[in-house]
Amino acid sequence: MPALTESPGFLTQGEDSLYYVHHRARAERRAAVLLAGPLGLERAHGYVVWVRWARYLAERGVEVLRLDYRGSGESTGRFDEMTFPRWEEDVRTGLEHLRAASPGVPVFVHGLRLGALLAARVFRTDAVNGLLMWEPPESGRAHLMEVLRRKVAADNLEGTGGQARSREDYVARMEAGQVVEVEGLPWSRALWRSAEGYALALPEAHEARPWRVVHLDGRPAERFLAPGRSGSVRAPRPFFWTTSNRLLPELEELYADGMGFIAGGGARAEVRS
Repeated sequence: MPALTESPGFLTQGEDSLYYVHHRARAERRAAVLLAGPLGLERAHGYVVWVRWARYLAERGVEVLRLDYRGSGESTGRFDEMTFPRWEEDVRTGLEHLRAASPGVPVFVHGLRLGALLAARVFRTDAVNGLLMWEPPESGRAHLMEVLRRKVAADNLEGTGGQARSREDYVARMEAGQVVEVEGLPWSRALWRSAEGYALALPEAHEARPWRVVHLDGRPAERFLAPGRSGSVRAPRPFFWTTSNRLLPELEELYADGMGFIAGGGARAEVRS
């Protein structure tokens, strides 16, 4: 790719550093988007798709900032000290940087999986022009339990779980103050408890700014999470954030839907200060 179209860097976040990659618009700039991605193995499996999406946007005139949360990816910080509210702070720090780097255009936040939970919270309180969510979990607790289900399945298959044979066993360990290794990351009691009550914060019905939920399982309209604000795309199975076996899945419909939302929503978005 031409030089300087993608620039990595670090943002100061307390004593830690947030790693980011800024994908610069390669056409007339029309909007800016912060990408709040998934976590753990979902981040690793979905990495190629996430980068392709950032480049897809940049080719069409959108400034993009990809961000790693503290304790994950290339950012610094101890994962066993992280919580959902701390990762929210990381998204806000990234947005502040993106606004400064992209004056004069509407700014959107887009979350995938865990990132959708964080993005929705930030949208409620920050001056953001629009919100896009791909396959958001219903809550932080539900999301962690889903990941624990995968861990239990892997432990039982590989014989690596020791005496723990259920999600409840691992939850009990965390509640007792033990650190539990999940998909290579040390889950703590602080993380587990921060997920309690951390429901998906869908915007209020009267919210004037554009926001959208996109389901990736091809579900019919009667099963939409937010009728009137949802769409559905049938992504290839298994989903790209659950496995790396399917290299470069065909996601043109998903990308086009997201670009259409950003291009159409930005023109009529009003920023709430």
